Amino acid sequence: MENKRRLTGKIVFWFTPAAACLLVEILGHGGLPQIKMLFLNMVFFYMLYLVTYAVFNNEKIVYPFWNTAFFILALAEYYVLQFRDRPIMLGDFLAVKTAASVSGNYSYEINIKIILAAAVVVALSVLAVKFPVKMREKRARWLVVPVSVAAFTLFLTGFYQVLIKQWGIEINMWNPRSSYESNGYAVCTFRSFAYLFEKAPDGYSVEAVRQDMETVEQNRENAAYYWQTDTEIILENIICIMNESFSDLSQVGDFKTDQPYLSFYNELEENCVKGNLYMPVWGSMTSNSEYEFLTGNSISFISAGAVPFQIYMEAPVYGLPLTLKAQGYKTIGMHPYPASNWNRNSAYKAMGFDEFLAEEYFLDSERIRGYVSDRGTYKKIMELTEEKEKGDKLFIFDVTMQNHGGYWEEYQAQIHVEGGDFPMAEQYLSLIRESDQALKELLEYYENVEEPTMIIMFGDHQPSIEESFYEMLYGCSMGEVEKEDYLRRYVTPFLVWTNYETPSEKIDKISAMYLSNIIVERANLLPTSYQVFLDEMYQKLPVVHPLGYYKSDGSWFTWDGWKEKEEYEQWWKPYENFLYNNIFGRKNRINEFFSISMQQ
Repeated sequence: MENKRRLTGKIVFWFTPAAACLLVEILGHGGLPQIKMLFLNMVFFYMLYLVTYAVFNNEKIVYPFWNTAFFILALAEYYVLQFRDRPIMLGDFLAVKTAASVSGNYSYEINIKIILAAAVVVALSVLAVKFPVKMREKRARWLVVPVSVAAFTLFLTGFYQVLIKQWGIEINMWNPRSSYESNGYAVCTFRSFAYLFEKAPDGYSVEAVRQDMETVEQNRENAAYYWQTDTEIILENIICIMNESFSDLSQVGDFKTDQPYLSFYNELEENCVKGNLYMPVWGSMTSNSEYEFLTGNSISFISAGAVPFQIYMEAPVYGLPLTLKAQGYKTIGMHPYPASNWNRNSAYKAMGFDEFLAEEYFLDSERIRGYVSDRGTYKKIMELTEEKEKGDKLFIFDVTMQNHGGYWEEYQAQIHVEGGDFPMAEQYLSLIRESDQALKELLEYYENVEEPTMIIMFGDHQPSIEESFYEMLYGCSMGEVEKEDYLRRYVTPFLVWTNYETPSEKIDKISAMYLSNIIVERANLLPTSYQVFLDEMYQKLPVVHPLGYYKSDGSWFTWDGWKEKEEYEQWWKPYENFLYNNIFGRKNRINEFFSISMQQ
């Protein structure tokens, strides 16, 4: 009898890590990675189970803990892939509070696969408790612990130093889901850790950065700010709105609806710059759009999957808020949701916002689908500009929530799509119509305000709706979409409008990283030297995106072999150095290049 107990215990002990690995892949991704990668994933699982077992010498605790943790991970991965078609990546773990705060707006169903997986987890955990394997001798334990830890360390070293290169283990940021499905979850997750430790660009040195900066400063004296207008008006109100999931899906492909959904925006022509803004993300990761716009730092040049708001926000973080603050503006951030979302409470403080008005500030605001409506946030903006002293200068950055994903809510769609059954798309387009009307009301209000006012609005990304709808727009399956065409999923509308006469312009292509330049220069304010460089760079490279870039002649390139291309030495190399010095070279950062205080 005792022998059977021991045999059962050993079977459970050695089988459980493999079962956990299979659970994550089969439940989370619906299949298994290639054989070689499956084996490597299992090694990670065995290492985690066995090292923690060696340290604690208690299978009753260690095994149920890991079983439960991996079941939760697999279940989360299963749902997240349905919601946004993108796996849970390393940066998402740092944003767990954000994920939790919006998770209630999605639809969850429990099927037989989930029930069976839960049953397996419970069974293995019960068996581990009932038939535990323990190291009896203390001497054996003190030997096993250092040996197992050393073995794990040696394995990780081999993984990062040898296997990644020899096996070509990378995460395809074009389609990360394909990488996670072919390489496995554990392999991709541990691969992502390497992305978080930024390596200095080739040839980087503070001296080299200073030389590039001196070139910019020499050109600055003769530079004509690209976006500056003839008017000498200094703005009193700069109101910037990053509108959640605001986009015009006809940029992806033509489709017909029974009534217009963006009529006001499309017809707006006077006193405005408008056009197509290329955002760094699709369907989620709002804060990366926010970061790129506010700082001018392209997401393309930082680690894939990283979330700057979570890990790169050591104060001061130079960008639009500090640039405006240095020129007399009070800076206010607004977001009608918990302040901890995307770590905004800390990130905004690091960027120099004087105030951050979050969820509590909007308790009495109008709501749509449970979210504060665009009108609700705009009403608060109006109140802030009404309450300030005459002549005071104010910058407001409003991140809306009305159009957030989870388009299953009970909401009467006003817009209907011809040619198919797309309830999520119809709900989304109906919400965009609400945003369009709210924008109309906002601009009509400020048309009658005497204080010179600029209003900027742009969408943070396109929505995650039916894949079949996007396939209708493209006219083919998503797997057949050409790379340059795929980039259309990252386009959102933008608007820079004034309540006084300014020249109007339409821009076909511009990256989010350049948009703050338009704001500063059309407001007749002083740009930083970094922005002067971005002005020049925009004229040659108007779109810089994680998937590739556009040159001013309209030609598009992926990042393959980018260091061998003619624009590298003139633009990419100095920009890469500036970016690294700004974000990671804290002890040797050349602050005056990125800030305004030394240039007044």
